[in-house]
Amino acid sequence: LLSSPTVRGEDLRFSEKEVLELQRKNIGRLHNVLAMYEMYAGANVASSASSANVLDRWMISRTHEMLREVTQGYKNYELDRATRPLADLIDDLSVWYLRRSRDRVKGENLEDKNATLATLRYVLKNLSLAMAPVMPFYAEYLFLRVREERDAESVHLMTWPEGGEVNSSILEGMKEVRRLVTEALEVRMKMNIKVRQPLAKLTFGSDVQSMNEDLFFLLKDEVNVKEVIKTSASEKTGVELDTLITPELKREGDVRELVRAIQEFRKTQGLNPQDRVILMVNEATKKLMEGFEAEVLQTVGAREARTDEALATQSLLIDGVTYSFDIEKI
Repeated sequence: LLSSPTVRGEDLRFSEKEVLELQRKNIGRLHNVLAMYEMYAGANVASSASSANVLDRWMISRTHEMLREVTQGYKNYELDRATRPLADLIDDLSVWYLRRSRDRVKGENLEDKNATLATLRYVLKNLSLAMAPVMPFYAEYLFLRVREERDAESVHLMTWPEGGEVNSSILEGMKEVRRLVTEALEVRMKMNIKVRQPLAKLTFGSDVQSMNEDLFFLLKDEVNVKEVIKTSASEKTGVELDTLITPELKREGDVRELVRAIQEFRKTQGLNPQDRVILMVNEATKKLMEGFEAEVLQTVGAREARTDEALATQSLLIDGVTYSFDIEKI
């Protein structure tokens, strides 16, 4: 309501469907982020915002940018300008940061996992403070789940957050990454090449000045390419994908299709992410996994892969070849 044209006395067409959509995109997403945090966070996760990871530093800068914009909106009595940045941050937190950081919270690198969880706690707490004046009940609910011992007993007894440094370079660089990802995925869609199919190379133009090489890994992962190349000033600008699929790239794409099928089957069996399994496969699946077995086992949460034609009851057909598998909870 406060982010709508109503607060400026402008026309508004009310729609219950759009209200539900906004609820899903904002509170629904935020609640999912909180659920992910609580699933993996231990009792001693600090809310320190210090991290060497570029994703963490970007998310912290976005949070500080949000606090600055929200504070300015309130000071100027412009409630729409004070509330719209909340929705923008929730979108960035859910759609980009958490999605890009899921493997970090599930991984074996304890330092990286703790940095991710600490960043999440810092962002969620500051979000609860910033939304408290306009969403008092959910803000309290959120705050109590990320509160530390030194904090007040209620979000409404806390002082207003001051925020911190906004790293403009990282913010601009991430905008460029997301723009290039969008362009590259559009190329994939036009060529009818699934994102799960790895490609050899992405080349982008020299007109992109704000993206440093520490952001290239995001571009590689999102577009699923083996190499990212920035052209020199004398070369053409824009995004180009090498769409030649070699037999090696094709096999890797097939392995990813297999992993997707196993993950979907885990869901149908009601397994939690922490549940470990034994993977049963047929000979064709075992051969497909050669060179990728450790990666497959880690991704699907399997302790080992056993070749057993009789027990591999689930089938996946790729280019005329039947790959069979099944899982047994340990």
